[in-house]
Amino acid sequence: MVISEIDLLPEDIHWRDEGCEFFPSCLNCPLERCIEEEPDGRRRLKKLARIRRVESLKAAGKSPAEIAGIIGVSTRTIQRALAADRKKGGQV
Repeated sequence: MVISEIDLLPEDIHWRDEGCEFFPSCLNCPLERCIEEEPDGRRRLKKLARIRRVESLKAAGKSPAEIAGIIGVSTRTIQRALAADRKKGGQV
């Protein structure tokens, strides 16, 4: 912040909407709360994105071994994720 902006009202300051690694704009973010404000928000969002990716690859007919190679984790990790998904009735 420039020294001349110290006495300005918040609505008079030009804020940069730089977003985060997940969404390019804070003002257009689909989340109710910023991941920076949530405990383990960044880790949980990454995990959810990986689960969705696994589901889409499985729906495309990929085997657990192929999915593991694409995502960069072990086949066993994929098998556990798919088993957990089946226990929840396909809803993650």
